[in-house]
Amino acid sequence: MNLIDVTQRFKSEDDCLAYLESMRWPDGICCPVCGRERISKITRKTASKNKRTRIYQCLEEACKQQFSSTSGTIFNDSHLPLTKWFMALALIVDAKKSISANQLKEHLGIGSYRTAWHLAHRIRKAMV
Repeated sequence: MNLIDVTQRFKSEDDCLAYLESMRWPDGICCPVCGRERISKITRKTASKNKRTRIYQCLEEACKQQFSSTSGTIFNDSHLPLTKWFMALALIVDAKKSISANQLKEHLGIGSYRTAWHLAHRIRKAMV
């Protein structure tokens, strides 16, 4: 899948989250901690620091864990939009030799070199 395909298929954060959920839980959403399927979707009424939608909570008394489709993945604890993550994945996977953090910063419009470096580092570590 090249960069054009990625930008067409994953236009919004919601498209990316739907794809991650379908890949992670093909048989339905379940808690990553206890494995149970008794979960509840959390809806946010006010704007919060965390912009991600589709947050879930396990309804098991012993667990009560909150999670999302990005929990425990390379996308966890990232403030970058998933659309930029998916474009970065396409660029890194499609590159013949490699792509530098500076190139990622320029191509994706990321604010700092350090953010681009961490993004590339997480992707390369996951590919090992």
